[in-house]
Amino acid sequence: MNLNYALGVATAVFCGVCMQSGILLQKKAVNDMAPEDRARRFLKTLLRDRRWLAGLGLEYGIGTCAFMIAQALIGPALVPGLMAAGLVVLAVGSVRLIGEALSLSEYAGIAMLMAGIVLLGLSELEISVDVVRERLADGGTASRIAILTVSLFLLWAATHLQALRLSRRKGIVMAFSNGFPFAISNFWISPLLAVGAVVLAGDGSWSQTGLFALASVILVGCNVFGIRQTNEAFKFAQASNVIPVQQLSVQITPILFYFYVYALDPPRRASGVLIVAGAALIVVAAFLLGRRQAEVEKIH
Repeated sequence: MNLNYALGVATAVFCGVCMQSGILLQKKAVNDMAPEDRARRFLKTLLRDRRWLAGLGLEYGIGTCAFMIAQALIGPALVPGLMAAGLVVLAVGSVRLIGEALSLSEYAGIAMLMAGIVLLGLSELEISVDVVRERLADGGTASRIAILTVSLFLLWAATHLQALRLSRRKGIVMAFSNGFPFAISNFWISPLLAVGAVVLAGDGSWSQTGLFALASVILVGCNVFGIRQTNEAFKFAQASNVIPVQQLSVQITPILFYFYVYALDPPRRASGVLIVAGAALIVVAAFLLGRRQAEVEKIH
């Protein structure tokens, strides 16, 4: 293992810990909000809460910087999997800090989710910045990027509208929906990094400059709406349920990045088996966590 790879792995793990710690602080702020503020002044109240702002800074300030460094070092296919280490912080913090109760099925779901993400990471679907830069010059790659991006946006819109119509399982469906903006954001970081240095140095072509601007708008927009929707989901479901279910689309889409968008071959024979096994564990884990939240809603 070379130094850059080890540093990328460590940075991705650190990123996951920072992001989940920030989420816990945000969820604590939502939990402690007065009912009238939650109903009428939800976002305005959050913007005045120091704990929520600290959590936001930890997740999207320090966490985002670490995420981009890890992406530059080891690529978009491995980073989401390594960030699963942060789910340990989420599981423990949900009990210790927020006071949420975890059942055996929830612990099993989180463990299965982490195992699935680790298997995806072991598949070695690494995509270097050089490979992204090379493939972006191909017209077919550009078409596939457009198709995948539009498809993810449509899925996001459809699932979010469905969540708004529901009276039960609203938080879980909203959590699943909220994985899509972050999946889109994760995808577009690689093109941004691939052309960013050239564009910022003033040597970029018109197409590279346009791609840089488009990637920047998508990244900012998706993360802003993602933050809002995540905190909306916290009103209806536990953080220990929302975040793992949100990871369903976040963890599955890197497979599409690798095989569909960039049309790369598996790095080794076992990669296909690891991908299928990892994806299956993630789907089952999301089902366990979502079912548990539905049971809680029926009781209350």
